[in-house]
Amino acid sequence: MAGYILKIVMEDTHPPVWRRVIIPEMITFAELHEIIQILFGWSGSHLHDFRIPSQNVCIDGEEESWDRYHYPEEETLVEQFLLDNKWIRYTYDFGDEWRHKIIYEKTEENYEKRYPSLLKVKGDNFEEDTGGIWGGGEDVCNRCEFNREGVEKSLERFICPVHGDLTEKMEAGTMEVDVEKMADYFIRKLCDEFEKRFSKTADSKTLSAMEKKINKWKDFLEDKSNTTEKAEDSTYQQMTLPFLEEESWENAGNVLQIAVGEKTQGQFLEDLDLKEAMDYCKYLQIPAEDSWTKKQMTDAAAKTFQEHPEYLLYVLDEGEYQEFLRWTKLPCGIVRERPEQEDALIKAAALGLADITVQKTKAGSRATLSFAKDLRRILSPLKADLKKKTYRELKKFSSKLESMILAYGLVDLDCLYEMFGRIYHEPMEREAFLRYVYWYARFNNLVQTAYTLDGKNYVCALQLDMQAVLDKTKKYADDLDHVPFSAAELKKMADNIGNRSHWVESLLVTLHFQLGLAEYQAGICLEDMFTSIMNGDTLTEVLNQAYGMCKKESSLKGMCGLWENTVGLMLDLELPMLKGRSRDQYAEEKGISPWQTGMLENAGEFQDSKTRHMSEFPLEIQEAMHQACSFVSREDMKVLLHYQAKEKIMSEEFLYLLAEAHITGCEFGEAAKLIRKLESSSQRGKQAAERLNERMQDGSDMMDDEEFSPWYFQEAASQPVLQPYVRETPKIGRNDPCPCGSGKKYKKCCGKNI
Repeated sequence: MAGYILKIVMEDTHPPVWRRVIIPEMITFAELHEIIQILFGWSGSHLHDFRIPSQNVCIDGEEESWDRYHYPEEETLVEQFLLDNKWIRYTYDFGDEWRHKIIYEKTEENYEKRYPSLLKVKGDNFEEDTGGIWGGGEDVCNRCEFNREGVEKSLERFICPVHGDLTEKMEAGTMEVDVEKMADYFIRKLCDEFEKRFSKTADSKTLSAMEKKINKWKDFLEDKSNTTEKAEDSTYQQMTLPFLEEESWENAGNVLQIAVGEKTQGQFLEDLDLKEAMDYCKYLQIPAEDSWTKKQMTDAAAKTFQEHPEYLLYVLDEGEYQEFLRWTKLPCGIVRERPEQEDALIKAAALGLADITVQKTKAGSRATLSFAKDLRRILSPLKADLKKKTYRELKKFSSKLESMILAYGLVDLDCLYEMFGRIYHEPMEREAFLRYVYWYARFNNLVQTAYTLDGKNYVCALQLDMQAVLDKTKKYADDLDHVPFSAAELKKMADNIGNRSHWVESLLVTLHFQLGLAEYQAGICLEDMFTSIMNGDTLTEVLNQAYGMCKKESSLKGMCGLWENTVGLMLDLELPMLKGRSRDQYAEEKGISPWQTGMLENAGEFQDSKTRHMSEFPLEIQEAMHQACSFVSREDMKVLLHYQAKEKIMSEEFLYLLAEAHITGCEFGEAAKLIRKLESSSQRGKQAAERLNERMQDGSDMMDDEEFSPWYFQEAASQPVLQPYVRETPKIGRNDPCPCGSGKKYKKCCGKNI
């Protein structure tokens, strides 16, 4: 039997709260739910679900769901989804919305227990019914102590049966509904370009020899027995290698040694499986025949590297290449240091330049590193001038491709090639361009690539949901060309999201100053909302990114400002699904309302209340409110007043926005009536009404002195000015150098507890 090591993280917690646990295989999501309840001290008195947002998959205990792919948790094995996704979200209590991110880390092949085991803990539990993550305020008074001993005892008593019968049931085709959904799901997955290479998330039974070799090397470097700090998480540890004579290694624990290589690069590449070999040929632009065997493909790749050793530099950056060369010059025998850049040796193994074997011993593990015996002949043509030229060209291409992908989001590969030459006035052979895109950008995971069943290839920004964007593109803009931006416009759009729309700064000011989020929290929230808009999500989905971070007692002005600024940004921002057009531009071309471009889903039945959000009203009402607030449309104000009287609307957000629109339009009589309704609504409504009365009084006084006065702009100008959120440096990856200057990797220094 086997077990799966999971890291379950409470989202949006500062300081972080997470649990690392190993669960037995062949259990259901219902049992995983019970395990999470034990780990985080939940009582099970609220609803819950598991979701994979990018695939519209929902797994819960309900019989029906509005989601496209719904699975009953009692009949769904964790293997069906857990191993093939980066993470799965578990939400408990849809009111407080305690969200947990379940991350599959690796498979433990020899886990014989049928109950879960707790490996590591970070942070205390939360008390239920306290308003969610932010319900306790800055003093985190909604935290409660984590009882590790009690949790471990509860887990030991939670014995999980082996649900092999579910697998047989699915294979026999008796679960008709689920089989149909699974078939549809796997058809969609056929459109994916390929799964990430050398990932730990794949099932170990299907790993290629190359993947197994690299995973063993990673496990060796992260082994607890290699560490001096036993209490810390093994994933982020420094390895302590012995300073011993070669003959003493048997009693030394874990040992790393260098041996003489006995195989060529071509022989090392034979560890690739057929799919990986096909990818190498595609990415290197090798014209492989359909009848070729795997060995013919790997031999062709090895020959290409010998003829064009500069292609190795597409994968190994300058620092990694120098680190790799340094290790090739070390003498054979025991090594008394660890790699400064582990990725250098991992990539070298993937390129067939090195081989890594790990053997278990009584005292620990023995890792042997050897290099291809034809390595010197392969690398000898890589003179200083060729290396300098290659890295310079890669840097130029990377900068231009990044600008295009960040601006457009998703582009057809043929269109990308045509636009690249036209925008940058640099004619490039198609084969060389594709090699840059695939072998450099895709292999290094700088972009996503995929092909569809109609034969088209696409390149997409990493942060986007490519399938969702592609579906919306086909729906709205399949017959349109991409908007022609200049090189300067692309660079400006890519450098700073604040350059994309003035609404970005307004939204950031609202999040920080009016809703009270800390500056870093406002920045994170803005990034999430921006990505959601770029994915073509609805207004409700975009606003949910912010609602989860805002306190329940947030000011009415702030919540209304959040709706106004989000709507403005959604209408103004150039979108991938519209091929570089904003919703306003697209609507003008098509002669329709911009709100008809996926701004809202079909409105469900909402019971009106004081706390009803503006985003929960029907599309035509929200559109009228936007027109009234942004353009002082008196016709729309009349429509809204009639709607309010007819439906007896009590929503404070609705009343506030409509009153503010009437004040801006100098219709103070109607504004006063709406303000009186707010005053009698709640304490929050009363406070908002006081502010509106002050604004109305200021406006009335100034209108007596002059025919027109921009008094309502002066109030906005008095607000503190917060610069748009700009990430000045790339996000720090786990294997990047730590910014503190220690010389260690981020995951082994400041980021080891994240």
